[in-house]
Amino acid sequence: MDDHLLTFQIDKDSEQVFVHGDPAGLEFFARQLLDLAAKARAGEFPHTHLFSEEWGGDGELSSEPQEEDQQMVHHVKVYGWPTIEGAKPYAKT
Repeated sequence: MDDHLLTFQIDKDSEQVFVHGDPAGLEFFARQLLDLAAKARAGEFPHTHLFSEEWGGDGELSSEPQEEDQQMVHHVKVYGWPTIEGAKPYAKT
């Protein structure tokens, strides 16, 4: 699926996340988010994985760094939660 640019990178202190995308990559990511939102709104607990090809994906994430001083992220897992409490009601105590 090398038909778009979508990378997630973090700074050297792991305090900032940078998302780089071309129009097709950003639209792909937006569709993923909208799908998760619809399922969460329906009371489901959806999640999705985005992988680079190096990590076994179909190229959901691009592999070429966009900034040399940032570290690539090869796996992004996005959760959808039905309420603003997120995962807290389901955390083990």
